[in-house]
Amino acid sequence: MTSSLLAASLIIALGQSPESVSTEPAAPEGSFLQTRLSFLAGDTDFGAPDATTRFHVALDARTAELASGLRAEAGLSLFLNPVAVAGTTLQDNASFFGLRYRPSSWAPDERLAMTVFPVRANRLYMGYENPVAWARISTMTRTGLGGEPGMELRLSRRRWDAFVAAKIPSLQNGVTTERERRLMLLAGAGVNLSQAFRMEAAAANLDLGPASVPYADARERDIYTRGVSGRMMWRHGVPVGANVDLELYEGDPTFFEHFFAPDVYPGGFGAHVALEGSYVTQQLLDSESTVLEATRKQAAHAAALVTRVKWNQLRLHALAYYRTPSFMVLSQPGFFPAESALFEQTEALAELSATVGADYFLQDWGLTPGFLVRVTAPATLKSPVPRPMWPLITPLIVRGNNGYSALPVGEERSPILTAKATARWDLGEVAGVLAELFYTRDPNRTTYANDDTGVATVVWDSPDIVGGNLLLQVRF
Repeated sequence: MTSSLLAASLIIALGQSPESVSTEPAAPEGSFLQTRLSFLAGDTDFGAPDATTRFHVALDARTAELASGLRAEAGLSLFLNPVAVAGTTLQDNASFFGLRYRPSSWAPDERLAMTVFPVRANRLYMGYENPVAWARISTMTRTGLGGEPGMELRLSRRRWDAFVAAKIPSLQNGVTTERERRLMLLAGAGVNLSQAFRMEAAAANLDLGPASVPYADARERDIYTRGVSGRMMWRHGVPVGANVDLELYEGDPTFFEHFFAPDVYPGGFGAHVALEGSYVTQQLLDSESTVLEATRKQAAHAAALVTRVKWNQLRLHALAYYRTPSFMVLSQPGFFPAESALFEQTEALAELSATVGADYFLQDWGLTPGFLVRVTAPATLKSPVPRPMWPLITPLIVRGNNGYSALPVGEERSPILTAKATARWDLGEVAGVLAELFYTRDPNRTTYANDDTGVATVVWDSPDIVGGNLLLQVRF
């Protein structure tokens, strides 16, 4: 039953799994129903009061054959988030329903599928490896209460596959201040050049509507995001699977589905190597122009190289990626003020990260302990000339959407080191446990303190962080 669920979930995903061409067996005939309950407890810093807990509830169903080759499927996926003031809140996690059609002459893994996401379509995104994926959320700057529904149409054949998709977020018009539906289009295809080599490419266009600032002449000038992503992949031997590193899967709505799928260790050698890149442009406000309503294109780049190797029960993995500061804030574009392009003289350094690790499967116990090490040079922005909205000329560390921290005067960025111990415990087909304990030394951490004159200044904070995560899942 678990393998049936995984096969169904992989059909509707855009690159969420390292193995793009499903190696799962064909789903059995007949209908099925499965429930998953997951509990996630996380504390990114044991020394800070920011521990969180989340409950995830999922119900997946697929019908028997409705007509010749036609089946229906649906998935209800919800987060129950405890909130101290508001009590428990519900958050949709890309629930869906859809139809799958496979003529009798097609192979078991070939199909035409239509999937609808009535509330939140963050299963539809660009990129492949999660650290450099983008467009999961159209924008965080002007989202409304109307959700972000979407739909995908995908055709999968033995040697190739293709998809078209659309998302319709509710955004605020910057001129009228009224909420209106905008349109995001995605399209892509993949081809198996041989049994080992595969190539994929996709493109997206998102119209965000007029910016959220007044214009001198009240004319509408749309802010938009357009980009392409591509990947080359080589695979050999037995399926390798993904390593345990919860930080890399943050925001992936399919995580609770595919991560606990039973891994296979038939013995022998297997390898997976993939190289991908993305190029994105955003039409943003030009805050340096003397014309109030002027806009300017801003480019963003990202790339990743992933290698995974399996030899009997041992797995080795390595990941290196590159992200420009403008790429890290695509879903909340703009720097001082929002929706504005960077100053042309700004010095921007990309985030560079490299991770290596290993794990080993203890078959008698169903336990997979592992260890990894990560080195990251954080992204920074530096303005050589003080400005009213940017008075500091020292580097500003970019940590993601709305995540910035200034360095003390005269300082530069330093590498961030992380060591992490991981464990996966498979309790048959009905339960699983993931756990990780990590130590991070981040010499870029700062805080504010008053100097002798009572003026708040940037000072160094403790660079040492110890944290951990625990994930439990039960399936029935």
